[in-house]
Amino acid sequence: MYCAHCIGERQRQCVRALDDENSLLLTFMKLRLDCPNEDLAQRFSISAGTVSRIFTSYLMVMYHAFKSAQLPAWPSRAQIDAAMPQKFRDLYPTTRTIIDCTEFPIQIPSDPDTQRVTWSTYKNRNTFKALLCITPSGAISFISSLYGGSVSDREITKTCGVLDLLDKGDSVMADKGFTIKELCEERGAYVNIPPFIKNGQQLTEKELVQTRRVASLRVHVERAIERIKNFHILDFILSAHFDIADAIFLVCCVVADFGAQLIT
Repeated sequence: MYCAHCIGERQRQCVRALDDENSLLLTFMKLRLDCPNEDLAQRFSISAGTVSRIFTSYLMVMYHAFKSAQLPAWPSRAQIDAAMPQKFRDLYPTTRTIIDCTEFPIQIPSDPDTQRVTWSTYKNRNTFKALLCITPSGAISFISSLYGGSVSDREITKTCGVLDLLDKGDSVMADKGFTIKELCEERGAYVNIPPFIKNGQQLTEKELVQTRRVASLRVHVERAIERIKNFHILDFILSAHFDIADAIFLVCCVVADFGAQLIT
């Protein structure tokens, strides 16, 4: 599937320096290790410019292949129930997805408006931000496009399209920062989040139990994000990669999801 035949004649002219196997190896070394182009050029005995062209070409082949295959896949309610781990089945059996947002540091954009949109007050730097969903069994089921770091969790959830995938009766598990209760209720779904402390009062025993339960299950989406961030190209996204950042993120997510089952 991922071969020079899929790239097209014009791009093929750029990648003939390496065969498919080595071109894929180079691409994954760039994604996983974030090797500098000069380092890869020396390792593969090609120019730094050819490294860049091979990386972009094979990245986009994988991106379009994964998109065509509708990956990540959003499972049906029946598929979710069939693979539901016992802890969810006992405590939160209507869970359809666990959601969280994550941010990736980026090079400071040259455009002032882009600087403003990507400035994250939470990270105190310029970032891209995305929403990620996993199933109760731990598989990645949805990723949003990349947003600027200034965009709130609520706004991303509202606009990225994930809410349109919910069915009536579904529940979404999230951190308390996701103020999306009414957005879910509009679709006949609801949210399981840790209780808020109100007026400085301590949580009740029941609320403490709920907080611990949600935290113990919601942590799996953080583990999924940690897997994705093992692709070190996401440690710091250069301006040269801004145009392909969505493709980089999606490919890293799908490949990370090929690993061992997250929740047993």
